[in-house]
Amino acid sequence: MKNKGLIILVISVIIVVIVSILFVFGLKSLDYNLLSNKWYHYDYKTGYFDILYLNNNELSFYKPNSDNLTDEYSFCKSYTYNKINKNINLDCGKTLRIKSINSEKLTLEINTQELSFYKDINKSIDYEFNKYFNITKEKYKYKTIQALEIIKISNDKINQIIKEENYSKIIFMGNNCRNVECYLISDVIEKWISFSKDIYYVNSNDLTNETLFDLNKIDNKFDIKLDNYNNIYPVVYVVSNNKVIDIYEIKCDGFNCSNYYNK
Repeated sequence: MKNKGLIILVISVIIVVIVSILFVFGLKSLDYNLLSNKWYHYDYKTGYFDILYLNNNELSFYKPNSDNLTDEYSFCKSYTYNKINKNINLDCGKTLRIKSINSEKLTLEINTQELSFYKDINKSIDYEFNKYFNITKEKYKYKTIQALEIIKISNDKINQIIKEENYSKIIFMGNNCRNVECYLISDVIEKWISFSKDIYYVNSNDLTNETLFDLNKIDNKFDIKLDNYNNIYPVVYVVSNNKVIDIYEIKCDGFNCSNYYNK
């Protein structure tokens, strides 16, 4: 009986040692590729970036729905990592599970949803764009260029369009237009021209100071600064009867531009 009791004690000690070793190794540091880098995931529904940053002791993780970056993860400040199940357990009660990682891409499971993060912010948009549209941004850009060429006008025709009674939309875009809206504008154009033929495009790079001064004399709502027609978003002027009726930028909700279909 004594031998049996000793055997049970020895086995119990061994089990405790094994569990302790597994626990220690389970809380081993994260992959070095993950640490001390910002990781970006583009949310195609909102147009905002989820941003993750970790070092050996602390983290910051933002999943914003607005510009103030406030969300349910804002108060998470530290974490522990379990190498066995690959869980990053946050001090705010949330858990991020690593599905895969390499030097450029990190895939996490968050609330049963699998999200891909990239160190390069542009690669994050490219990945989500290709996944959503099943086409690369460059191929989609070709479609947009074709749509713009159909409605393109020269500078000297702007004055003529402004004088018309019909409401006309003039889209100004140049080489500074690099946001995703600059690709998706073709979708908006398709909807607009199905209701009206008075849709036009001006390449902002071709504008001159002389053209803008002439337009400003007609209506001072026309800005005289060239840079304000060559923004990171498409700029739209609605005109009629020698007046500027409205001015706005195309800013979609992620990949959804339907708010502008009837604008």
